[in-house]
Amino acid sequence: MDDSDDDEEMSFEESLQYDKLGEVTVDELQSIEKQIAEQADMPEWAVVQQFFVDTAKRIMTGSGSVIGRRASSFVRGALEEVIRTAPNGEDLPQMQVDPTTAMTLLGSYYYDGTLGEQDYHKAFEYYERAASRGGVRAMLNLGYCYQYGHGTERDREKACDCYNVVYLAEPSDPEARYKMADMFFNGYGVPRNERVAVRAYLEILHAVTMAEDEESNSWFEANKESLYRRLALAYRDGRGVKRSPLKALGYYEKLEVIHYRDLAQGRRDTPYYSTAKHLDDVQKEIAKLRKELDEDPTAAAM
Repeated sequence: MDDSDDDEEMSFEESLQYDKLGEVTVDELQSIEKQIAEQADMPEWAVVQQFFVDTAKRIMTGSGSVIGRRASSFVRGALEEVIRTAPNGEDLPQMQVDPTTAMTLLGSYYYDGTLGEQDYHKAFEYYERAASRGGVRAMLNLGYCYQYGHGTERDREKACDCYNVVYLAEPSDPEARYKMADMFFNGYGVPRNERVAVRAYLEILHAVTMAEDEESNSWFEANKESLYRRLALAYRDGRGVKRSPLKALGYYEKLEVIHYRDLAQGRRDTPYYSTAKHLDDVQKEIAKLRKELDEDPTAAAM
């Protein structure tokens, strides 16, 4: 028997027992449901103010399950109500979720499929609305949509424009500078300039590894694999920097450690590549570089 046939007939109490609960406990969910029910006279944005920020992402951990669908429906409705109720963010107490943030969040949820429905066109529309209101994160995400043709036609020049706006607004943001460096490295939307790109990669790497704030550390953890890969390629082939087999080897060895760790933690695939295959590719590059260094010791000084 397919359990999903009975999903719509289950009471909230029954679904709690049925569901695989992820990070949110049964008691927490019951408490949240009770508190929401008790706020019948409060506007929706006020409910969001009190309960959304600390709980929404954890509740949606079970997205696609009974609890996940219920939570996702509430989150979507609440954010849409914020946008309708406070289009200009005026005459409201200090909201943890303002209309611009609500638009950006909805865009991200549709982009990633967090709400159970992946829709690039809706994501693009929300990002565009939020960006027009000065939303920096929305502008960055709009750049992704233009670069990869998600929800709109691919337009790398517009993607560059978006990334540049964010970089000028927040020059210390590593993500915006990183995306601009990628555009220069590949010649996407701007004339190719590998020297500028590699210099930016190195400066970003230095900045995030020296930083002590949680945001920079989090960005580095999420992006160090791709950053090391770009620098390994640059030094291996002399793209934008003097060729150095020894420096290339150093970055490939860092990649090898990352992939070993990922495999040890059970990570096999991502949307972009097979971890095991990338480990094999990295080890082949390491073998080639070591052979080159053994055959030509002067290469170590390059």
